[in-house]
Order: sequence, then C-alpha cells, then structure tokens
Amino acid sequence: MKKIMCAMMCLLMIISTIFCLGGCKSRTDEMFNLDKYTDKQMNKTKNQVIKCINAQDKEGLKKLFSKDAQKHIEDLDGKLDKLIGAFNGNKIESEKGSGTDFEGSIDAQPLHIYGDYVLKLSNGKEYTLFISFCDRDDENPDKKGLIQIDLRTFSKEETPKGFHGGVYKDDYALSIHTLENAQ
Repeated sequence: MKKIMCAMMCLLMIISTIFCLGGCKSRTDEMFNLDKYTDKQMNKTKNQVIKCINAQDKEGLKKLFSKDAQKHIEDLDGKLDKLIGAFNGNKIESEKGSGTDFEGSIDAQPLHIYGDYVLKLSNGKEYTLFISFCDRDDENPDKKGLIQIDLRTFSKEETPKGFHGGVYKDDYALSIHTLENAQ
C-alpha cells in the first residue's frame, strides 16, 4: 500500500512539473510575441513620423496623434510648425533606436509603446527623438495614436548635465528642446 501511495505521489509530482514547465513556456512565447509585435508597431509609427517630417507634412503628422492628444496638446498646430522647422529643411537620412519599451498588453489594455532614436540629418547633425503612442485601447478608442513626441536638437553626447527632458512618457505633449533652452 505504501509503495502504491509513493508511486502515486511521484506520478502527481511529475505531472505537476510538466504542467508548470508548459505554463512557463507559453508565457515566454507570449512575451516574445509581444516584443516582436511592439517592435513592429513602433517601427511602423516611427517611419510614419519620419516620412511626415521629411515631407514637411504637418497635417499628416497631426493625424498620427490620437484624437484625445489633439484636444489636449495646447497649440498643437504651432508646435507641429516648430517641430518641422527645427529640421531647417534637412532630411532625416537614418535613425538608430535604443530599443522599444511597452506597458500593458494586447489583453490588458491600454498598450503603450515607447521608442528612443538618434536621427542623422542630411547636414551631418544628430538629433534625439522620443516617441510614445497608444497602440490599443478598446475602451477609449480616442486615445489610440501618438501621445507624445519629444525632439532634442542635439546629440546624446551634447546633452547638458542634469537635463532630463520636460515631459513624462504618458503625458500628452509635443516638445522641442534646443541646447539653449535645455541649459
């Protein structure tokens, strides 16, 4: 009787271990797939932003912002003019990202995605661009779209000591920082 009981306990432990390992693998797969998804969505959004800036397409850029952000960013049209003007007609020739971050998930919405990029311009200068957007929010569809663009018209190496930017990642904002106003 003891041998049967011991064999049953061992069998239950083996089965439990298999289920636990299977659950870990599915969670790992889910996170890997979410990483791939958020990278894809960020690349798509970043490319749309860069395309609009290079084409000096203020209206196209404005449409990328969520309806809610369009309502809450004070003087959005003026800030879009300043954003496009900050490039002085120079084109963004390349960009290099330092990775994509996100909060939420496809199931636990909203899903916010963040990206940070070094832009190389046609005049040889480097700017830094931070993009934040809401990819999914089924309960609040007006919040889907760009939340924030933060442009620094200087490279990371030129960033003044103690400068941390002016907005938090989930605030609606369109900010342009120059070396003069970053001091």
